[in-house]
Amino acid sequence: MTGNPLSFLDKLRSRSRDWNKTIAVVEPVSRLRNIGVATPAVERVPAQESGEVHQDRFKIRLAHNLARVAEARFLVERRYQQKGYLPQQAGSDGLSGCPDSVTLATYKGEEMMGTLTLGFDVGEGLLADALYKPELDALRASGRRVCEFTKLAIDNKRTSKRMLAGLFHIAYLYAERIWGYTDIIIEVNPSHVSFYERLLGFQVIGPERICSRVNAPAVLLRADTAWGRDMVRKFGGQPELAKSERSLFPYFLSLEEEGKILSRLMQA
Repeated sequence: MTGNPLSFLDKLRSRSRDWNKTIAVVEPVSRLRNIGVATPAVERVPAQESGEVHQDRFKIRLAHNLARVAEARFLVERRYQQKGYLPQQAGSDGLSGCPDSVTLATYKGEEMMGTLTLGFDVGEGLLADALYKPELDALRASGRRVCEFTKLAIDNKRTSKRMLAGLFHIAYLYAERIWGYTDIIIEVNPSHVSFYERLLGFQVIGPERICSRVNAPAVLLRADTAWGRDMVRKFGGQPELAKSERSLFPYFLSLEEEGKILSRLMQA
């Protein structure tokens, strides 16, 4: 073997950034039937399945090209405007404004239902540094590796807990399993703090301040990816536990299903 071959993780990181296929097709009852582009046999719905069950199938994709990024931006702008936030300007919305990022999206059929961008701390800082640089620098100084979730937008009328959990799980997968980040931070409206604390295990680490990007108050939250890994190990892929475990983690995929995704991402 000649040259300096990339390690497994280096290859995974390189290929996962530009993956141009569907990352996961999630079937009803939280089962992952196929990784990558689904075959007709996987996509076919038995005649006895109801229309409601059919509607619970969704795909998670990487916004790897300009068309998908523009589609995600449109969904973010629409949802932000509905909430009374300032319209986002091109180049300043976190989809193209992050120094390095990936944008994920969930689809029902070919219609985008939700999107989330994962921003990497690669030298130029994160969007959250504008308001919370001292708090983030404290994490960095302690040896933590910090990334951020930004631009979450969901069609609330047509989505489900499973769809939301699937989107967050793939984002966790990119942050922790692929890129090795120890901490995920997110800026949220104060009225949404309890949602992130209760359902995803985030904790408040920064006080309320006004975010100029949307002209609205924000609070800085942090989640430990190692803790998230333990929660996936305990509850992932077991939606029947949702009655006793009130977080979103029972709706996450299992570790076995994660492994299938990582293997698929390694394929050319």
